[in-house]
Amino acid sequence: MKFKLVFSTFLLVSSVCFVAQAQVKHVVIASVFGGGSNASALYQYDFIELYNPTSETQSLTNWSVQYSSAVSASWQKQSFTATIPSGGFILIQLSGNAAAPTGAVLPTPDVIGAINLSATTGKVALVNVNNVLSGTGIADTTVIDLVGYGGTASGYETMPAPAITSKKCLVRINNGCTDINDNSLDFTALTSYVPHNSASPASKCDVLPVKLQSFSATISKNEVTLHWRTVSELMNNSFVIEKSIDANNGFVTVGFIKSKGSISGSLYEYVVTINSLEKEYFRLKFVDNDGSIAYSNVVSGFSNKAKAEGFRLYPNPVINNLTINYPSAENGSTITISSFIGGVMIIKKLPIASKSISIDVSKLPNSVYYILLENNGLKSVSKFVKE
Repeated sequence: MKFKLVFSTFLLVSSVCFVAQAQVKHVVIASVFGGGSNASALYQYDFIELYNPTSETQSLTNWSVQYSSAVSASWQKQSFTATIPSGGFILIQLSGNAAAPTGAVLPTPDVIGAINLSATTGKVALVNVNNVLSGTGIADTTVIDLVGYGGTASGYETMPAPAITSKKCLVRINNGCTDINDNSLDFTALTSYVPHNSASPASKCDVLPVKLQSFSATISKNEVTLHWRTVSELMNNSFVIEKSIDANNGFVTVGFIKSKGSISGSLYEYVVTINSLEKEYFRLKFVDNDGSIAYSNVVSGFSNKAKAEGFRLYPNPVINNLTINYPSAENGSTITISSFIGGVMIIKKLPIASKSISIDVSKLPNSVYYILLENNGLKSVSKFVKE
């Protein structure tokens, strides 16, 4: 299940992902979330999402998902029996605070358990037996898929996946179709992701005209900016942007972008104006040159009721020091600066009651960056250019 990597990260993502979907011959862990009902949680419950990227229906009789904290050798299990068709999903709901739930409601789960996943770092395994694991999970032949997330995780495939938070979900790239046995490259951490369940439409790896590495949404005032990065776009004609109010039905077209047609992948951005103060959902429809279509995962966005009033940054473009003004900071408020493709570059905790901060960005490469203000439960996003 695991092997030694000797290629550079860039070459690995560019070449191995292109053929990875043909190599995945087992059910995989598609996403993991461990911050259920925490403060400002993305969802009310922890969950593990499974996906079948193979071309055959898979029978999972007396299987289990298991969890171990970052450095522990003991595991907790949730048993289940299921059948997953090709391109199908299983959603396993775990711990949360039913008495005082915080976060969005999950799609209807297929399995309900009570394991309490860490919101930051830990180990999750998909196991083809009911026996409880011990140790790190590495090299255990009953482990079908293993994900260690966060730098302190003791069990993982090649390298751990990124750490997550109560506001971030760990998601397998390329719509779940990529498994190169390196958690650090197979997964990304997203602030907007909607998991699938057994009622979700099948997503077949062998018919995707686009190999998608990431798809996410950021919000600024009454606009949602959708960002996606492809690994390749072989024979793809275009992307259709679709929106829904319930993530399952009633998707309508809100935009269109012509594919760049790059065999090595491209970056895209599309801005959608939203008028409501409720949660809205977005997905991409990939249209191939022969007219066939496939869909991305669904991401979510909130209209910001506060409309980012008082959130200002200057100078823009900036060379050395970026000054940010904002409404009076509450306890736990933060500023996060991320790259165009979502990599976190700088995180600053804001002093309580402060209204301004200066951040040295001189060491950042010249590029476009997003800056996220999280203050008093509200999120505001802006963009700046580093020269």
